[in-house]
Amino acid sequence: MGIRIEGASEHNLRGIDVEFPASLTVVTGVSGSGKSSLVFDTLYHEARRRFLETIGSGGLRLTPASVREISGLGPAIAVGQNLLNRNPNSTLATASGLHPFLRLLYARFGDRHCSRCGAGLRTLSEDSIVDRIRIISRDSGVEVFAPLMKGIAGSHRTLLELLKRDFGTEGIFVDGNPWTGGSIDPDEGHDLDLRVGEFDEDDDPDAVRKAVRNAMALGANSVRICGGEIEEEMGFNRVCTSCGTWYGELEPVIFKTRCPHCKGDGCERCGGTGLHPEAASVTWGGMGFLELMGRSVHDVRGYFLHARLPAGGERLHEEIERRLEALDRVGLGYVSLDRQSPSLSR
Repeated sequence: MGIRIEGASEHNLRGIDVEFPASLTVVTGVSGSGKSSLVFDTLYHEARRRFLETIGSGGLRLTPASVREISGLGPAIAVGQNLLNRNPNSTLATASGLHPFLRLLYARFGDRHCSRCGAGLRTLSEDSIVDRIRIISRDSGVEVFAPLMKGIAGSHRTLLELLKRDFGTEGIFVDGNPWTGGSIDPDEGHDLDLRVGEFDEDDDPDAVRKAVRNAMALGANSVRICGGEIEEEMGFNRVCTSCGTWYGELEPVIFKTRCPHCKGDGCERCGGTGLHPEAASVTWGGMGFLELMGRSVHDVRGYFLHARLPAGGERLHEEIERRLEALDRVGLGYVSLDRQSPSLSR
């Protein structure tokens, strides 16, 4: 025997008649069509009300549902349709545990850029710089420069005379050209570089190391290497080699920190992302953090299937891939990682 409902008028229902056969029945429809009003607020409500009256539970009396007649009704059990998370800040990435691992990915293995001028940031150890100079010197001769000034206006006469006294004029370069000992325009911005060494493949590694240390001792924040068609600038202090902006250690927590300038609304300093500018200027695989969050589980999993992290990142790669696989396996491959949890059914 099935269940017959006549004249259901609860909430937005308007005199609905419906019959449920004695088998599994699925009630579907667009949002707001009255599915919950029919199943939970009419059928289940009446089943519960009648059951409580039958067992004589005097302490709890329920108001009858707005329905003309229900026949074939027996005791019923309702499985709650509660949300996975009502916090609007919770997303698929946070609910699945992906967010902390992706923050760690960007903080440790992302490509960092200056938040002010956009130049690439790379801080290297003394050993790494020495190794890079020696690698380039295998193919061609290498000149190593200590950039002392960039775009600073003035005649810089005192500094130039001191450098001339200690190093001679042959290693001093102003605006990319050898300095001849004459005066320079005080109203123009100037670059000033000092050549601290010239090397080829036969040079002693200790001589290369001494040149790098000389650059550090002169107060330079980087060294510039010129050899053949290669020109690279490598920093050994936490300062942008292009504009001189200092930057700190990048921690994972910064990728969930609001921009202090716009309070998360998106202004020019954070590129409209609302993230802290230091986080907004990091990319991985050519994508910013929020750009990756806006991609679907399926797309992001495809990136990680082909991604190769440096040594020490294998465990991180494994944890991210495992969670993406689980989401894809349960049919959520089409959902973006930044999809809000309240919009997802449990």
